[in-house]
Amino acid sequence: MRWTLDQLECLIAAAEQGSFSAAARRLGRAQSAISTAIGHLEDDLDCRLFDRQGRLPQLTPAGEAVLNEARAVLHQCQRLDARARAIAEGEEARLVMAIDEALVEMPPVDNTLEALAHQYPALQLTLLYGAQGDIAGWVEDRTADIGILLSQQARGPLLEGQRIAHLKQLLVVGRNHPLAKLPAPNLTDLASHRQLVIASRTGSEDDQAISARFWRLNSFYSMAELATRGLGWALVPQHIASYPPFRDHLTTLTSEALGVAPRIEVEMVARRDSAQGPVAQWLRQSLGQGFRGRQDR
Repeated sequence: MRWTLDQLECLIAAAEQGSFSAAARRLGRAQSAISTAIGHLEDDLDCRLFDRQGRLPQLTPAGEAVLNEARAVLHQCQRLDARARAIAEGEEARLVMAIDEALVEMPPVDNTLEALAHQYPALQLTLLYGAQGDIAGWVEDRTADIGILLSQQARGPLLEGQRIAHLKQLLVVGRNHPLAKLPAPNLTDLASHRQLVIASRTGSEDDQAISARFWRLNSFYSMAELATRGLGWALVPQHIASYPPFRDHLTTLTSEALGVAPRIEVEMVARRDSAQGPVAQWLRQSLGQGFRGRQDR
């Protein structure tokens, strides 16, 4: 390969401007330099790119094909330059973000990812979705750079977290469950039916289950799915109770006996010994703003 980026720029300029002289004015070069560069490109590629028999040069079919490839090469070079500048300025070239599966399809998360694509187009992003306990572990062992998860009472000694939101929980049962006929069940009512409990993030079995009959799960989405099937009642985040596959099959109950359902904190975690660049800082701020805009805070 003997052709150069300079030759490709001359080709593109001549094709877009309609003549070698116009291309020279655009590039601030002499017309002879443009003509020479394109002639050398034709020799290097062993094909005629312009028909010069008329008053103005016209692209040949081969020239049209090469023009498209030349544009693609220069666009890639521009992306390379942008990435190199970002690295030189301290911006992360790549980022691995782990997200709790309970936050899948939440507007604040999806909207932030969409904005991230526009704000940092050169970023290489890897997204890992995991169930309870996965996220903090991935960050701690450096599989992920940052994690977005539902708060844990205990985390590894190398991690630090910052709260970005908290989620409201709802008491739900399947529409055909016996409790659905009791809009405001008391503790005795709840204790007489199976409870679906989220498994402890700390490994502790002290989940304060109200019912003596309970199943533990490590996924709020799985809890909601089993609730729709009438297998028990559960406290789940509001956005999961409203998730389209579930919302028409669940009934929301109120229970003064339970008091105000505890809210679940959402936090962003990272290793203390890992420097947080501008992308990670932007993510923390944008996610916080996105969650604060929700009505279920």
